[in-house]
Amino acid sequence: MKSIRFLRVLSTKSFNTSKTVLTRTVSLLACNRRVGKSSTHLLNQSDILQIKPCHLASYVSLARQPGSEASVAAVTVDTSRKNCLITWEDGFISQFHSAWLRHNCHCEECRHPNGQKLLNPSDVSPSLVIVSAVIQGSSLIVKLEGMDDSHTVQIPTSFLRSHNYNSHTILDRRVQKRPEPASEIPFISYKDIINSEGCLYRWVRHINEEGICIIKDVPLREDMVQKVVEMMGPIMPTIYGSTFDVEETPEQINVAYSNLPIGLHQDLVYFESPPGLQLLHCLEFDDCVEGGDNIFLDAFDMADKFRAAYPDLFQTLTKVPATFQKVHYHRDLPVHVVNQKPHIKVNHFGEICAVYWAPPFEGPLAVEMEDVEKYFFAYETFAKTLENAQLLKHRLRPGDLVVFNNLRMLHGRDGFESNGGARRLRGCYLNIDMFKSHIQVLHNLEGDGRLAKRVGNQCWF
Repeated sequence: MKSIRFLRVLSTKSFNTSKTVLTRTVSLLACNRRVGKSSTHLLNQSDILQIKPCHLASYVSLARQPGSEASVAAVTVDTSRKNCLITWEDGFISQFHSAWLRHNCHCEECRHPNGQKLLNPSDVSPSLVIVSAVIQGSSLIVKLEGMDDSHTVQIPTSFLRSHNYNSHTILDRRVQKRPEPASEIPFISYKDIINSEGCLYRWVRHINEEGICIIKDVPLREDMVQKVVEMMGPIMPTIYGSTFDVEETPEQINVAYSNLPIGLHQDLVYFESPPGLQLLHCLEFDDCVEGGDNIFLDAFDMADKFRAAYPDLFQTLTKVPATFQKVHYHRDLPVHVVNQKPHIKVNHFGEICAVYWAPPFEGPLAVEMEDVEKYFFAYETFAKTLENAQLLKHRLRPGDLVVFNNLRMLHGRDGFESNGGARRLRGCYLNIDMFKSHIQVLHNLEGDGRLAKRVGNQCWF
């Protein structure tokens, strides 16, 4: 999907919508959503999308904060009496199934003030039919046949607009949430982050959109990596503790603690829920140290390219499970973790929603005999695809702190010779759901309400 560089609003007056929606680069489908129209066309990068102010809300409704105002022009029920159709004043049409409406009732019997649903799911039949549907104030009021007559479904219209699920909206959501690979590593200064809410927001956006960002001039203190991660959420402890040092040591419980080269991989993929963000703060990296540059590669981008080049092999890597393991008893905290999952996972649309790649932590393949050879053929081809890719490469300097999405970005390093010098990084992790929540909250409170990009946690939403 190419980017639309401009949105032209056909009005001589300024159109007051989300703070930056008219100036940011937007990637979406131009869908004619006027009543009676259903055509969809792709825009070229050079196209200028012309939208009247009264229609603009159709295109940016997903980029609004939850609870935004929405005006209804008409409410109808289809002939099956299973679907309620809402025509909004901008011409956008939403359709809601009777069971969906029942499950999303906002009355005090069905939903707690904290947002939790109180409804017993077994009490709702998917075959409920709609008796009536009207707008009262700012809510849709629906009576459903088969329910207790004393109960009426109540749903705010703003909730309905924000959670519309027709095909156009779902397609828009999928396009908005698709991340684009970075051509270079973005940088930001530590001073700017701590002194400017805008810079803090920009830093988190870089992590979400490019998958990586380097903070410059972070103070050379061992507690700084923890202070930085806690700007987004609490540290995620692992078998390596809350924080860990990456340096050459005599007791090498991980190859990272040697001077050997490390191929592209993700950390702790043998966990059911691997760490989301990884932070590495460079405390020492003497000039006399030869090598040791860090390398990064977007796994989602490479999986997309692999599918285009080798569709059959791609399918193999989505179906045949690899074995990932960490079995190590000769350490202070003995570990025995084994997990099976495919290298690539796709959602019900066939879109890539997770990639798992960690050759150093793979155990013996344990699948049916007929899958063994085709797995290794697909595995070898994908490995060669990664080896031939253009990498992002950077030699960290003392004070650099790199933050990257471990579920999206493969990482590794060149081997190095210390030559009497030191190379020491202090690292930690952040749970991916904590990060995803943090970026979406910032989008809603500080930005234009856009949707967070996919983060690689198997969720397409």
